[in-house]
Parts: sequence; structure tokens; C-alpha cells
Amino acid sequence: MRCIDVVVPGPWWNALTYVFDGKPLPTEGARVKVPLGRGERVGFVARPSYDLCEGGTPANATLKNVKEVLDETSALGDELWDLAGWIGKTFLCGMGEALQVICPNPILRGEPFSPRPSSATTAIKEGTFQEISFYHPLDEERFAYYRERLSSNEARTLLLFPEAKESAAFFARLPKALKTNALLWPSAGGKKLWDAWNKTASGQVRVVIGARGAVFAPFSFDEFIVDDESNPAYLSQRAPRLSARSLTGRRALFLKARLVLGGRMPSAKTSLRSRPECRILPQRRNLVFVDMGRSFKTEIRGTEGQIPITKALIERTRTTLDQGRHAFWIMDRKGQAGEVCCADCGDALYCSRCGSVMRVESARGGVAKNENLRDSGPTNAILRCFRCGLREALPAQCPTCRGTLLLGKRPGLEALLPLAARYLKGCEVLLDAGQKLTAPSLILGTRRLLSSCASLDVGLVAWLDLDAEARKVEYNARFQTFSMVWESYWRGLGRDERGEERTVLMQTRRPGSSWQSSLWLGWEHFWRRELEERKSLNLPPYSLLIQVDLPENKGGNTNRTADKNALIRLLEKANIFAMDAGDEKSPLWIASKSTERLAAVLAPRFEIKHSRLGFPVVTVWTE
Repeated sequence: MRCIDVVVPGPWWNALTYVFDGKPLPTEGARVKVPLGRGERVGFVARPSYDLCEGGTPANATLKNVKEVLDETSALGDELWDLAGWIGKTFLCGMGEALQVICPNPILRGEPFSPRPSSATTAIKEGTFQEISFYHPLDEERFAYYRERLSSNEARTLLLFPEAKESAAFFARLPKALKTNALLWPSAGGKKLWDAWNKTASGQVRVVIGARGAVFAPFSFDEFIVDDESNPAYLSQRAPRLSARSLTGRRALFLKARLVLGGRMPSAKTSLRSRPECRILPQRRNLVFVDMGRSFKTEIRGTEGQIPITKALIERTRTTLDQGRHAFWIMDRKGQAGEVCCADCGDALYCSRCGSVMRVESARGGVAKNENLRDSGPTNAILRCFRCGLREALPAQCPTCRGTLLLGKRPGLEALLPLAARYLKGCEVLLDAGQKLTAPSLILGTRRLLSSCASLDVGLVAWLDLDAEARKVEYNARFQTFSMVWESYWRGLGRDERGEERTVLMQTRRPGSSWQSSLWLGWEHFWRRELEERKSLNLPPYSLLIQVDLPENKGGNTNRTADKNALIRLLEKANIFAMDAGDEKSPLWIASKSTERLAAVLAPRFEIKHSRLGFPVVTVWTE
């Protein structure tokens, strides 16, 4: 009896075995329609053909037959098929989940797809993989360099930007002759994505430009360009936490292509490997540190805590507006309050879906009013999870102790809005930059507001609480804060003939201390100190940091704590040390040089037979 192994896209890791006695035999990577459960699914051939006994399957096993072969050759081509396998092993998500991420829905539904041979198979190229670095703080200098590379040769090129808006702006400014042979990768799915997939695979374009999703464009490229390669926007927000920059590097390595890494500053991995030099520094006079100890005492009704506002902040903001330029105030806390706690027992309100802290913000879409915040806080409020985005009504009682007095903590941007308007009377104060601006304005927002520096004349960017950004629990919090402040200074400068300077004001409790001094000395100095500390603690990029969240047991006889303890014992037998915070819902953290041994321990938990019990969520932090 002849069999084939099939990868059915899903969260499980194991391939499924089916009988196939037809002709011709399907090739590796070809799609087949197979029975699964009570229905049918489209899968990919992982092992084309072998005898039943050779595969290690018991001779008396009851196996189902393949229903239909959909492709004559690999549907994705050799390179993307290799990429799917690499993703599954590197990010501990399995090849089935990697295929779900790579393929548009029509591929997974089994719709006809016939790429031309040059994109379906990968010819062995002469030469070797080549990596090129180009780090310049001014966007226009980098963009001019990219346009020159696109125009000076006939190389098939994939150009990635961290934001869809930025890729669209770059595409719009391409020379007409070049634009006719280029494609802007859509930022959403649906028909537009399917059309782009077919157009790219058939070789109708030479250049593909897009954001993170364009990394899966099905073509055998000669050159890959990644702008702002250290930007965390290249990371997917949910597990598997894939890095589009890392995937691009893997594709370039497989194809023996050129990889151009650019940006305002390098990532940790690139800085460690290539040691690029920081040649351009900001003007010292334009980086201003302000002691938060001198801030005004600002009380917010219904919310515990204060928003630091200093005299220097107000004066520099008003001066900037009087000059006819916009000012940004940045604080990474949306909503009215960063969290809600019970005044009786002190417990915070957590997301019912992912367990993260919920913040409170003004309701939209007709959510009922709620008067439960002390001192009549927001009278029309809802809870929103900062991580997964789940929205829930503010409860009438504390879920833990049934107390009726709920207290907002850590005031957010909605609480800052009336406060800023009071201190800057006569000035236009807005909560975001999404609306059309008719006059110089003070705009409040999170770090996402920085993208507007590319289109607005911004004279001041003020970080209201710089310490709060750097002390977040993530191991790379200092890098994220440094890179955002660095971007605050440079983004959008030099985009026109005026070339105006910009001031970055940072309110902090220890002005100019620790990593903050590196802002004057450049990112090369920052990475030298940061990498030394990460090496001593065995953190990325010196090792992988792996987060394992166990599922709630939906049908078994053991609770999550017992399940976690059982997994820890298995890890210890494999000489893998796991860090556990002790809470039932807390994840396990593992530092490791590779994922191979951990994959062997976790693999039995990802078999398809465990679907009803749920699968662990594994997040691999690479840098």
C-alpha cells in the first residue's frame, strides 16, 4: 500500500498519512484534497510516496484515501516551501501554521493557481549571498538610495517598509517608467491580495514594494531591501511572532541574492554581526531633558495618579505653535486610565481572552453609560485590552470581591486632553493627527503619532514620561525607547527645502543618566553598552528567549498548574531550564541557543488529536 504524508494547515505540528494509489504521484509541496474529521481539507504533500511499512505506520492502521490532487508541481515553489519549513522549526509553530501565514485564502481553499515555471521552481544561482548596509537618519537620503538601486539595474527586487502608509508614499513618488514595472503590495487580504499574488507569480512585474505582508510575494527575487530594519512593526503582533526582516534574510540566503538593510539605526542582531558605524549625530541643543520632579501637581477626577506637565514643556510648546509649527506630546497610554482596580481589594480588571490588564476609555458605538468610577469619572466608558483589543462593558462590581467602587489608575491620553487645553488656552489641542489641520496644533498621541512627522511640519516632540517607556517589562524596552526618541528627532527632517530643525523634549526623573546619554553619542554607543549587558544575562541576540503559554484545559482531568508542573519536569529531563513566575496563568520562559531540544519536548502536545484540549502558544524572541 502506497502512502503520502500531508501537512494540513493548522496549529498542529504533525503531518497526516493518507493512502494514494493513483497516478501520477503528487510531488512535494503540491496541494491535495483529503478527508479530515467529518469534512474535507486542502493540504500540502510533505512526503510524496512511500510504502506503508517504511513510514513506521502499523500495517493494520485504518487510513483514508486522498480525494484529489490539485497541482502537478509545488504550489508555492521551492523557495517558499523551504521558508514554510524553516518558519515552523525556527519559531516553533509547525509547518501547518506557517503555511496559513504564507498563503492567501484561495490557495488554502484549493482554487486553481498556475505560476510560471521560473517562479514555481528555483534555479541555482551563481555567486553567494551578499549583505549590504545603508544607515542614514534622514529618510529622503535613504529613499534616494533605494530609487537609485531600483533604476540602475534590472534586478528583480522586493522592497519592504515597516508601514503600509510609508510604502504607498514611496511607490507614488517612483519615476513613471519604473512604476509601470512595479507593484504596490496590498496591506489587506481579499481579492486585492489574490490579484497581487497572481500578478507577481506570473512575472508581470519586476519590483514589489510593500509592508510586512509583502515578504511572502511569490517570486524568485535577485535583491531584497528592508528599510528601517530595526522597527518592531516588522514583528507580527500575535504568535507565531514572526519577524519579516528575518524571513527576508532567509529568502535572500536561499536564493543567493543581495540583502540591503537600511534605516535610521540597526537592530541588535545586525549591530552584533556587522558593527556598522553611526556617522551623523543630532544637535545637542535640540535634545532637551527636563526634570519631572519640577512638574505641576495635576489631579485627574476619577483617576489615581498624575500626568507630569512642566513649565519647560508648556513654554516650548507655545513657542513652537507661535512659530507656525505643530507640536506632539507623546504618552503610550490610550484611554482615560491605563488600568482599573477595585478600591476595596486592590485587584485589577483583566482581559477575559488573554489575561492582560484592561484600560478604560470613552465608549463608542452606543455602549451603555456606567457610573462606577470614583468621583464620577468617565460617564460613558468601556474596558479595552491593550494587547488583544477586546472591548467589554465596565462591570458594576469587582469580579473578585463584589466591591462597587472601581478606581482608574495611571491617567491616559483622554485624561490629558482637557488638561493640555487648560494649560494652553487659545491653542488648538487634538487627540490624534487623523483630521485635516488648518492651524498649528498641539497633537496628543502614542508613539504611533511619529509616523505623522513625515507629512507635517513638527517643531517639537515631547515625551511626557520617558522613564515609563524604558522601564516596561520587556527585555528590549531600552532599545524601543531609544529608537523612538531617535526617530522623533530625525523622521521627516530634510523632506523639503526648509530643512527645519526639531526639538525633542524628554521629561525624566534622572535627566541624562544611563542610556539617555547615548542619544547625544549615537546608536553605536548605545548598542555597545546594551549588548554587553544582554551578553551577561544571556538575552537575545546571544540566545533565543522562548515564551510558552499553556492552554486552559477544556476537557481533561488536570488543571493548568498541574499541566505546567508536568511540562517543567519533562523540560528538566531534557536539561532545559524553565523560568516560572508561579502564577497559574503566567507563561514559562526559556533561554536557549536553539529550538531543537525544546521542539522535541513540545511536539507531542501539538498532535492533531489534542485539538479539543487546545495547544500551547509559543512565542520565540530572536532579538
